[in-house]
Amino acid sequence: MGNYKHPEKRRYDRAAIRVDVRVKVEGGFKHYASIDLSAGGIFLLSKEPMEEESELEMEIFIPSVNLPVKAKGEVVWNQRQESSGFAVKFTKITEGSRKLIDWMIKNHRAKRDLQESIERAYEISKPF
Repeated sequence: MGNYKHPEKRRYDRAAIRVDVRVKVEGGFKHYASIDLSAGGIFLLSKEPMEEESELEMEIFIPSVNLPVKAKGEVVWNQRQESSGFAVKFTKITEGSRKLIDWMIKNHRAKRDLQESIERAYEISKPF
């Protein structure tokens, strides 16, 4: 998650997708934005990252989906430099929600790949 140099141990594909996330905290909720997402976890931007091993309940608002994805997770690491925030590993999420997130990532990649193909074709066809 995020731009860091940890060994790759990923079970799920991830993509740089921004979604809004509401996290339950004592006395209410805090709102965050993601910078990347997978069916296994999410990286949330925050000037004050949560401590590692913190357990969270969250709602993830996916564009074009009427209800938020509800999940529980654990903060597995935090980053306090550029793009400060924290990485959350999902510990409880329905299989349907995982599939929805995975579909969203595949759709995001397909659109990005199509855009890159169009840009390459345009560059090739430009007059000298």
